Order: sequence, then C-alpha cells, then structure tokens
Amino acid sequence: MTGGGRLDQVRAYYDRLAPRLVEVESRNWHLQSRMSLVLETIDRHAAHGGRVLDVGCGTGFLLERLAERGFSGTGIDLSPESVEHARRRLAEIGAADRLTAVVGSAYEPPEGPYDLIALTDVLEHLEDPRACLAALRAQLAPGGLLVISTPNRRSLPGARRWLAEHGVPGIRLNLAPVDNWQTWTDLEGHAASAGLVPVSRRGIFFRPGGRIGSQIGRLYRFGAPRRAELAASRTPIGRFGFYICLGFRAL
Repeated sequence: MTGGGRLDQVRAYYDRLAPRLVEVESRNWHLQSRMSLVLETIDRHAAHGGRVLDVGCGTGFLLERLAERGFSGTGIDLSPESVEHARRRLAEIGAADRLTAVVGSAYEPPEGPYDLIALTDVLEHLEDPRACLAALRAQLAPGGLLVISTPNRRSLPGARRWLAEHGVPGIRLNLAPVDNWQTWTDLEGHAASAGLVPVSRRGIFFRPGGRIGSQIGRLYRFGAPRRAELAASRTPIGRFGFYICLGFRAL
C-alpha cells in the first residue's frame, strides 16, 4: 500500500485485532469457511510439499494448515502483533524449522521462486493491487499457483455496504482504514495485467460472523456442513458470494 499514514492505520487496526482473531478463529464459521475455500483451491491445484509464500499470513491459521501439507517457506504480514502469534503457533506445532513469519510488504515480497503464493484478505487493503500482483508474479515458480481471496463487492453484504455508504440510516459497518472490496471481474483484470490466468473460481455465500458465527461455528467440525458449503461455492452463482477465491497461473 502506498501512503505511510494509511499503512500505519491498517497496521494498527490488525495489531489490535490479532488477539481477538486468535481467540475465535477455531470456532467462528466465517473464518473457518473462507479458509476452507482457500485450502480446497490449494489441494486441487497445487502439489503439497513445495515452497510457499503466505502474503498477509495474519496470526498463522493458514500457515498451520500448510505445515500439515508439508510446505516450507515464509509468511509475511504488516502487523508485528500478528506475526508474533504466527511464529508462536509454528513453534508449538514443531514447524518453525521450515516455515517462518516475518513483518513484510505485499509490494516487496521475499525472493522466490515459490510453488504457491497465497494472498488472503489482503488485496482489499491495497491502494495499488496491480503493482502487488506484478511483484508476486515475478516470484512465482513456473507452473506455480497464486491463490487470492477477498470480500466481494457484488454480494449481499456488498449491497448492504453500498446502502450504508449512501446514507441509509440504521446500517453500521466496521471496516479497516483501507477496505476496497473487489469483484470477480476486478480480480481477473488485476491478474491479467500481471500475466496471470484463472484456473479456479469460487465463492461462498453464508456469512455468520461475530457472536452468532462463533456459536454456530461448532457445526463446522462436522463434515456435512463443510462439504455442502464447498459444493455451493463451485456453482455459477459463486461469483456473487460474499467471499470470492480465485486461483491463477502464469501465462
């Protein structure tokens, strides 16, 4: 992201949020389901055990899942508080010898090549998404996979946001200092500018967050709800799901 002031605001936002994310992530439906979408894309389109770069690694939820799949590499995040949580998590599961987390910029990724690059919950916070994707494309190994997930502007929550931004009373939103939701078409356009083509397009619809999401998130331990949601994500209306997840390869 360009502009130090706004970058500092986003960093502070996620430093404050990190402890709460660690507390609820294992039982919150929204957090688990959108990560399941990313993981299924990885499982379908990337060989396990390669070298990975997790951009926006946060508190290490995805890094832990990648460790289970034999990946080695690096996670980067602008939030020092989140990075500390991720490092502690990797040490606790005995994966710190092959996966690490560091403070870093999405515009200046560590040197590759990487067989897998994950960009989860990041693109909406960038003021120049195409510059980021060009930088990541340069670090992608031949045949490698880039996975992007982000909130969708053309979804029911996106419509609610539009109403709030246009002054409809009674609608309140809690957004990061920079939070530019994208669309399926936006992502494909950004990727094309960096020489990337889509190989997977998904979207999830159910979005229970907050206390409700944490209460019903216990259901996510059962296979049937997970499978049903992932099956729905592959339907044509996936492009209108609240969270969209696309996989790309280099031309």
